[in-house]
Amino acid sequence: MSWILGGLYCGAVWLIFAKFKLLRLTLPLAVFLASVGPGLIIALLFCAQYFHPYTKHAIVIAQIDPITAQLSTNGRIQEVFVSANDPVKKGDVLFTVDPVPYENAVQLAQANLTQAKQSIELSESTVELAKATLDRATADLRYATNDRDRYRKLRESGGASQDELERAETQFQQADAALTQAEQSLKQAQISVGVAQAKQSQAETSLANAEYDLEQTTVRAPADGYVTNLQVHPGMLLGPATGPVMSFIRDFDQEHDGIVVALFTEKNFLRIQPNQYAELAMDAYPGEILTGRVLNAINVSGKGQLTAGGVVPSSVSDGKPSQFAVRIRLDDPESYPMPGGAQGQAAVYTGDVQIAGIPIMFVIRANSWMNYVF
Repeated sequence: MSWILGGLYCGAVWLIFAKFKLLRLTLPLAVFLASVGPGLIIALLFCAQYFHPYTKHAIVIAQIDPITAQLSTNGRIQEVFVSANDPVKKGDVLFTVDPVPYENAVQLAQANLTQAKQSIELSESTVELAKATLDRATADLRYATNDRDRYRKLRESGGASQDELERAETQFQQADAALTQAEQSLKQAQISVGVAQAKQSQAETSLANAEYDLEQTTVRAPADGYVTNLQVHPGMLLGPATGPVMSFIRDFDQEHDGIVVALFTEKNFLRIQPNQYAELAMDAYPGEILTGRVLNAINVSGKGQLTAGGVVPSSVSDGKPSQFAVRIRLDDPESYPMPGGAQGQAAVYTGDVQIAGIPIMFVIRANSWMNYVF
């Protein structure tokens, strides 16, 4: 760019002073032209590359979902309902896993839940029985206490023998022991109710997990789109350790349609603000300039993140400039459909020193026409 501006400047000087001889070239004027002109060119180029960020790294990002069956146990593919690269709608069945083992697991979990509920009923009835036993033991102890006290008074007045008093004392001790045993039996029964309730909760959780596994045997499309890299076939074994078996490419929706992600160095990244005017030269459209607006800037790069570990990081930089992503929405995305992965160049015009944006406009247009060749 500097050579072009220099050539234009020299050509203008030649036309004015040599070709048309509009002015007389004197030594002071020649010194002035030789010093001021290159300085202005350098200042213009500096303002252009600083105030109007430009990058050769612009790309269209596609939304890709790795698809697999989220199963807790191994299962076999029963049937595949899609073909590679054929369009499907949201909710369409992609493939199914043999549901028999998972249906059996649901039935087993339901039986365990029924058993747990019956255990609660049995424990609750045991509590009621223990309460009745406790009431009886309390009544027996009250009667034995009164009987013992009565014999003690009779013994003091000579109205009862020593054997009768000892018999009353023994009955009192037996009634007291029976009450203690009834109280402990009631506590055990109440604990058994809590245990049975906990088992019921476990059985309900197991049933929910089994039903969830059964639902996962039918894998559906998460959105409108198509499947690629189809790696499943009937009889294939899937399990918790199985990775994705296909890639699902989402169709661009209204929220993501016409968005291009451009990477800018940190030198002038902070000058980029939402809604600033942007131009793009995409390789798919040589000779054309696509206009748009800055949607937002991602104020972090991969270098701004440290991986958790037991070793203290010795360095957080590799010496290369960081690059930050800027999302640009095209003004007319319907006229310029682009597949995921489409690449190009982008320039953002910040509004500062607007005349300095002219060299950037020239560069991006020249590179757009060069796309016809390269």
